[in-house]
Amino acid sequence: MAKWGYSWYGLLQAFADALKLLLKEYVSPTQANIFLFFLGPIITLIFSLLGYAVIPYGPGLMLMDYNLGILYLLAMSSLATYGILLAGWSANSKYAFLGSKWPLKGVSLYLKQTISEKFRKQKILLTLIGTLCVSPFQWASKVKILFKMNNPQVTKAFNSLVGTSEAIRLLSILYIFQKQKQKMGCRFYSTKVNHPTPQIRKNKKWNQWLAGLIDGDGTFYLTKKGYASLEITMDIRDEHALQLIKNVYGGSIKLVSGARALRYCLRHKEGFLALVNDVNGEIRNSYRLMQLNKICLKYEIALIYSDKLTYNNGWLSGFFDADGSVTLNSNNGQLAITLTQKTSEILQPLLDIYGGSIYIDRTSNNFKWYISDKEGIIKLISYFKQYPPRSLKKNRLHLIPRCYELKEMGAHKVLEETNPLLAKSWVIFKAKWAKYEN
Repeated sequence: MAKWGYSWYGLLQAFADALKLLLKEYVSPTQANIFLFFLGPIITLIFSLLGYAVIPYGPGLMLMDYNLGILYLLAMSSLATYGILLAGWSANSKYAFLGSKWPLKGVSLYLKQTISEKFRKQKILLTLIGTLCVSPFQWASKVKILFKMNNPQVTKAFNSLVGTSEAIRLLSILYIFQKQKQKMGCRFYSTKVNHPTPQIRKNKKWNQWLAGLIDGDGTFYLTKKGYASLEITMDIRDEHALQLIKNVYGGSIKLVSGARALRYCLRHKEGFLALVNDVNGEIRNSYRLMQLNKICLKYEIALIYSDKLTYNNGWLSGFFDADGSVTLNSNNGQLAITLTQKTSEILQPLLDIYGGSIYIDRTSNNFKWYISDKEGIIKLISYFKQYPPRSLKKNRLHLIPRCYELKEMGAHKVLEETNPLLAKSWVIFKAKWAKYEN
C-alpha cells in the first residue's frame, strides 16, 4: 500500500522530509575542511533545482523558455555531481572521496543520451549528440546508442526496446577501432570465441623477446597428419610470462604432471600463424629454425633468417627468461650471470657484444656462457632496463645494484661483533636473494 505522508494525498511529503533533514544535528569529520564540506551539498542542491527551470508543467507553465533547454538540463544535472565530489574530498577521508566518485560515471551517459520531445526529431538529436531517442510518446525506456548501428553483435539496432550492455558497447568500440586500423594498413588478429580480442601487432621488442624465449624453451611441432602447434615450457612461477603470450595469440596453459612446470600450447591456426609471422626472422636456434622451416613449407611462408645479433635487440631478454640464471657465491659474494645451451654456436655472438666466456659444464654436459666482472654485469643491467625480462628472474636482476652497494661497504666480510648493523644488512639481503631462487 502506498504511503500517504503527512498531509492530504501526501502533497507535503517532500517538504516534510526536507525540513526533517534541515533540523537534524550537524555532524562533520574532525579533519574536514568545514567550509568546503558545507558548500558541497549546497552546490548539489542549487544545480539540481536549476534544472527544473526549463521543465514545462503545462502550456506556458515554465520558469524559463529556452531554445536549448534539453542541453541546459543535461548541463545542470551533470554539474550537480561535483558537489558530491567536493563533499567527499573536503572530508579528508579516502573512503568518503572514493565513495563520492560514483555519480561521475553517469556524466558520460548524460552526454551520450537525450530526450526527444517528439519521435520525429530523432535525426536532429542523432547528429547533435549521437543518441537515437528516448520517446515519451512511444516507449519511455527506449534508449538507443549510436554505437549499435555499427555493432555486428546487434542485429536489429532500430527495433530493440532496451539498450545495449556494457560488454556489447565495448565490442562495438573495438569493431569501429578495428575498421579504422584496417584502413590504415595495420594487421589485426582474429576475434573468435575463446580467443583473444583484437590486438594490434606487437612491436619489434615483443617479437624479439618471444623468439628468444622460443629458442630456449619452445618447440614447433608438425604431425604426420599436418597439424601444427607450438609448446613453451617454463617454471610454474613464470605463469605471468605465459599469460602474456596467451593474451595475444590464444592457446592454453596446463600444469606439467610430475614437475613444477607449466606448458603453454598453441594449436589454433589463426593465432599460430600470427605468432609464426611475428617470430619469423628472429629465430636463432638451429634446431628451432629447422622446425620453423617445416611450418613455413606447410603454410607456404617464406622462411626469413635472422640478422647478426646486436646490443639493441630484445632476443637476449627472452633467451635469458628461458635458459638464464643469476647466482651469488655465499662465501665471497661473487655475482655471475649465466646462459646454458646444448650447443655453443648460439652463445658465441654474446662474447663480442657483452664479453664473458664459454665453458663446458661437466655436470650437465652443456655449454655455459658466463660473465662475472662488474663492468660486464652493469652493461647487462642497462640492457635489461631497455629490454626487460618477463620471468621471475628479473627480481634478482633488480637486487644486483644493492649487492654491489653492500659489497663496496664490505658487508659480505664484516663480522657481526665488529659492525652488527652492516652484518645484519647483508643477512637481510641474502634472505631476499634466496627468496627468488632460480
